[in-house]
Amino acid sequence: MVVGELTYDTDLVVLGGGPGGYTAAIRAADLGKEVMLVEARPGLGGVCLTEGCIPSKTLIHAVGLKENLKDAQSMGVIHDPVRFDPERLGQWIGEAVKDLSQGISSLFKNRHIQVVQGHGRFIENHKLFVQGTNTSIRFRQAVIATGSRINTLPESLLSEKDLDLWTSAQALTLPEIPESLLVIGGGYIGLEIGQAYAGLGSEVTLVEFNPRLLSGADPDLVKVVLHQCEKDFKDIHTGSKITRIVGKGPGFEVEFEKDGKTISQIFDRVLAATGRRPNTDDIGLDLIGLNRDDKGLIHTDDQCRTSLGHIFAVGDITPGPALAHKAAREGKVAAEVIAGQSSAFDNVAVPAVLFTRPELAWTGLTESRAKEKKIPFTLGRFPLTALGRAKSTGKTQGFVKILADPESSLILGMGMAGEHASELIGQGTLAIEMGATLEDLMVSIQPHPTFSEALMEAAEAAATGSVHLGQRRR
Repeated sequence: MVVGELTYDTDLVVLGGGPGGYTAAIRAADLGKEVMLVEARPGLGGVCLTEGCIPSKTLIHAVGLKENLKDAQSMGVIHDPVRFDPERLGQWIGEAVKDLSQGISSLFKNRHIQVVQGHGRFIENHKLFVQGTNTSIRFRQAVIATGSRINTLPESLLSEKDLDLWTSAQALTLPEIPESLLVIGGGYIGLEIGQAYAGLGSEVTLVEFNPRLLSGADPDLVKVVLHQCEKDFKDIHTGSKITRIVGKGPGFEVEFEKDGKTISQIFDRVLAATGRRPNTDDIGLDLIGLNRDDKGLIHTDDQCRTSLGHIFAVGDITPGPALAHKAAREGKVAAEVIAGQSSAFDNVAVPAVLFTRPELAWTGLTESRAKEKKIPFTLGRFPLTALGRAKSTGKTQGFVKILADPESSLILGMGMAGEHASELIGQGTLAIEMGATLEDLMVSIQPHPTFSEALMEAAEAAATGSVHLGQRRR
């Protein structure tokens, strides 16, 4: 032991204070375990709360209010030009993050969960050292929930090492509203933040290496969002590769290749939104013999247990979608197993949501996956143009589709693009988890007029034909 080193003993140590980690800690404490949590950040909540989900959706909501006012002009709503106060908007985002983080801290205090701030590393199979605090923690069991971090562009692309490119975290602090913004990356982060800054008033250009945007989603859903992005953005360059970024005074000169040609443009700001990587490379896994795959992920069983029986892993560091709600569910499972309960991550569907304009969401089996795996399915689709509530609000972009088993009519998957997709997809997830059939959705009365009626109509379209669509050909 190092002189002056503090050593604690606990039932459970949780490494990481994001959705997976803090949920595991709270659930385990509620089940009678003595819990300590190690987190490098000054506050709890992880990337999702501090620099991801919450600040981005707060900004997107604010911009959405402005866009709704603009759309309402066709309804006769007259107003002066809407302007943003970047400082006040930034304060609002910061206050939302602070309040939620303090709320988690209050939950910890209520359960007497001790938090140690610092970077934790395993030094033995049952011992963790927290760098910067001279503290060691001996534990019976552990949950690794260290999350992920932003991918950085290769230094070979940059004219200088410390070129001041924005990360998504920096962009969400609203440091300024640039006249021109280049977004590198056509995934959900790039599109969400790109549309937000376009709504703030920036002239946005997007460059994506893949031939299409949002490569993980069904093309028909993406098409709805792409149609809106083509209105919001100055240019969208798919199948394009960044080759050089050079600082030019206060801005940046960016070169990229497209269709064999080199294009050079100057932008005030550049946002690198090129994905994330798991935080598993600096936590002492080699010392305790816990292996990672070539992507840096830790593999677990359905109880979230690693190859070391007393250590569990949850969230972005495990295979599957890197989503906060998946991490939280895994955190609960891990805590319950640690407490001796019968629990497993056996969920059939994990919903995915993009808070773009319009929103895009899916759950369960996707149409692309079904075709790739040659899984037979019946498809029902209902356009929002035929929905009374969508027509009355002017939000008719998009549709709902349902995939069902042709023989049993069991609902296999659901996808949607349009207003309130983020809220409606929960019904699809519930239907899949409960083993619902098309008839179950068809006979469940949805209130009228609402967007939720589109789910019932899509189920009818898959089974017998919707009464609000043209008659099926026989």
